Parts: sequence; C-alpha cells; structure tokens
Amino acid sequence: GDVYKRQLYILAALFAASIGYLFVACFCVLKFRTRLKSTSVKPNNRPGVTLYKPLHGMDYELEQNLLSFCDQDYPNFQIVFGVSSPDDAAVGIVLNVINACPDVDIELVISGQINGQNPKISNLINMDTAAKHDILIISDSDMRVKPDYIDRVMAGFNDDKTGVVTCLYKGTPAPDLASNLGAMFISQWFAPSALIPITFGDMQHCFGATMAVKRDNLNKIGGLQALVTNLADDYTLGRLIREAGLDIKLGDVVIENIVEENGLKSLILHELRWARTIRSVEPLGFLSTFLTDAIPLSIILGVLFHYADYDLTWAVSPLVIAFCVRILLHFSTKVTFSSKQTFSPWIILIRDLLSFFIRLLCYTGRTVSWRNSELSVDKGGEITH
Repeated sequence: GDVYKRQLYILAALFAASIGYLFVACFCVLKFRTRLKSTSVKPNNRPGVTLYKPLHGMDYELEQNLLSFCDQDYPNFQIVFGVSSPDDAAVGIVLNVINACPDVDIELVISGQINGQNPKISNLINMDTAAKHDILIISDSDMRVKPDYIDRVMAGFNDDKTGVVTCLYKGTPAPDLASNLGAMFISQWFAPSALIPITFGDMQHCFGATMAVKRDNLNKIGGLQALVTNLADDYTLGRLIREAGLDIKLGDVVIENIVEENGLKSLILHELRWARTIRSVEPLGFLSTFLTDAIPLSIILGVLFHYADYDLTWAVSPLVIAFCVRILLHFSTKVTFSSKQTFSPWIILIRDLLSFFIRLLCYTGRTVSWRNSELSVDKGGEITH
C-alpha cells in the first residue's frame, strides 16, 4: 500500500545519501593524500618535548611499538612510560627498551595511586611529575611511528593559535580475521569519517593516537585533572581547548595503529566501547553514522524492492552500486595511508555488516569494557562507575 511505498522511498533516499557519503569520503581521503605529499613538515623551532606512553599489560608487538618512539630524528626529547603496578607485563618490555636505547632519556613511573575514574588519565597524572619539558605528546601504546614523527607533530605548532596537535592513524592488522576486521574499521571507516569535517571546517576534537599540548595551554583548561572523570578524554581535551579560544591542528602525518584482537568477541567489545563513548558525547552525530552503512542499507532496500514486486534488476542494483563505491573507498584509503589491507569482497561485506550490527547493539546499554574493567558511560562521556 501507500505506507509501504512511502517506507520504500524513505529508505531509497537514505541509500542515495549513503552513496553520496561514500563519494565524499573518497574525495576527502584523496585530498588528504595530496596534503601529505605537498606539505613541509619542518617545525619553526625544536624545543624539548616529553613523550607520554601510558601502559597497561601487553599489546601485540609492544616492544617494536615503543622502540619506534625512541628512534626519532628530533634532537631533544624525553620518554616517560607509566604503569599502575610493578607486576604489569609491560614493565619487562620497558626495561628491554631502556637497555636497547641507552642514549635516550627514558623514565619509568610505577604508581598505583588512583586519581579518578579514567584509568589512562589517572596513570598520566602519576607520570606527569617526571616530565622535564613543557611540550607534552601523549600517545597510545599500540601506536608505531617513523623517525620524523616528533618533527611532523611539532610543525603543527607553527601557527600560534594552535592549542593541540593531533594525528590521524591507520590500522595494521595482526595475521588473523578479527584483527584484519579491526584494522579495516580504523583505516576505512574511522579515518575517512574523521577527514570529512576536517576538510570542510575546523577540527572539533582530538584523536587519542596522538595529543600534543603545551603545558601553559593544558594548565589553562585545568590540567590533566580536567579529563579524569571522562572516558572520552580525547574529545574532552579538544572541547576544552576550543573553549579556551585555541585551535586543534591535524598533523601532516598518519601513524600506525598495530591491531590485534583475540577473536570476534574481543573485536565487538572494543568497537562497542568506541561506539557507546561516541554516542554519549555526540548522540545526533552517532545516529547519523548509519548513513555510512551503504551495504547493509542496500541489502534491506533490495529485499523491499523484491517484496514490492519490482523486477530482479531493482532488487540487485542497490547492492552492486554499494559494493562498487565501497571498493572505491577501500582503494582510496589504501593509496593514501599506505595501508596493508588485503582486498577481499567477502571481508568488506563482513566488515560492513558487523559495523551495522555494532551500531544497533550500541543502543542496548551504556556499559563498556576497558582493559578488563567494566565502566558505565553517561551523557557527555562521563564515567558513572
């Protein structure tokens, strides 16, 4: 009847918008590729820098990740590693790194003091007493960088209005399906969706992969303590910096996120934490992410066409169109980020259906898993227990 046709037209409009989104995402990714190739990455000056590496347990290839931060062309930097327990498995790895890099200024802070609900920020507050320099670069333990990393980040401070420099990252998987799906999410969903608002406007928040901030600006917003009640610390830092009248700058570098997931359950819990955190800070923005699900939308639309007695061409065409444009996005990200993703139509299909499922699952609760802890995320990313 008329109601069924109206629903069909609404879904067809959503599908068309989704295809439009994919084309815009491809454009923004390729535009960023041009920027990466053409931009000078030299900072105007090279003051001392402290790199913060908060750690908790073992990550896949953790030692190689940490060593990459020691191997920098920058002349004056310190690395502070932090754990909450002397029994943490990461301690042995850090000691290996210290022995391997005797010429690098490295400090290990071990402190079980709890400073608030966010375990990562609590760890950073403990580490903060060891900092020797006034420019702080915070990065996650599963990141890997090249020797020009600090120079490229510091070039973001060439503009005096810059309050924070942050970086995009790509996924590099461990050799299994769940890790490959996790890396695809980062390179082919997160990075393109992050580049769209950056391409057409000012940056609104940071990415936890790298957050570089001057001590004076951090003090202006209340220091690290201002972030300790919020799970979305990267989002909150960006918001507070902008409220202080400063800009967020995207560095001209894409760093590597080494992704290992211990099976599909681990992957789903990880991405569910991300989804529920984003939903808590940007509920309308998160709802709009369903527009990125061109393949699931095309399948639903095809089924509706079939039951509305349209011929087979109408039923199959949406999926064919969605696949073609989705493959275009795959190769756009591959050439821009030098991604190591293998091409497989079946993996793309599984990845996109999984994303759709996690977005639906996100609305069934507010609890998230973080490093063996269960946290409840309330409005604005605030941790309630």
